[in-house]
Amino acid sequence: MIIDPVHTPHKDFYRLLIGAVGPRPIAWVSTLSATGSPNLAPFSFFNCVCARPPLLAFAPAPRQVEDGLASKDTLRNIRETGEFVINVVTFALTEAMNLTSGEYDASVNEFELAKVRPRASHVIKPPQVAESPISFECKLRQVLDFGEPRPTGHLVIGQIVSVFADDSVMKDGLLDGNALDLLGRMGGIQYSRTTTRFDLKRP
Repeated sequence: MIIDPVHTPHKDFYRLLIGAVGPRPIAWVSTLSATGSPNLAPFSFFNCVCARPPLLAFAPAPRQVEDGLASKDTLRNIRETGEFVINVVTFALTEAMNLTSGEYDASVNEFELAKVRPRASHVIKPPQVAESPISFECKLRQVLDFGEPRPTGHLVIGQIVSVFADDSVMKDGLLDGNALDLLGRMGGIQYSRTTTRFDLKRP
């Protein structure tokens, strides 16, 4: 079966895309608005971009509104302040993360909604999620907008300026990957855990 993305209904192609490309890591992004209001939301179009300089990227899709599409609070906050934190999501944080995935008014504090604690960042103003074992403080490097005539997608690229790593996931000064029970996003409402692992040496 050959599938043409141009002539396939958007809904059907989207299902194919998120079902086949996975498991996807989840960026739990915390930001502040220009007036200092906190926001917290998860994004599964997320990954590393570069190690030198250290870059991470995630893609916040626009939200549906009555007259079309509008930027989500996360993207608006990043454009206004140039700062954000990417917190990793462990299995223990599944329910809290899911609560913050809803469409809420900008006045809603998702930290309070999900009952997670803010932790002060070291370099930037947006707070981290205290329950997350690793948090990447990022300064905005670039936003790429896609789609015509109005953007239908965005790619936010941030440069890591500081990292919080909890002692519980560190061993001899290095990250102990086996100590992280991370969550991955599959298609639809399915998720996966990183509890089954195996070693494979490169040729």
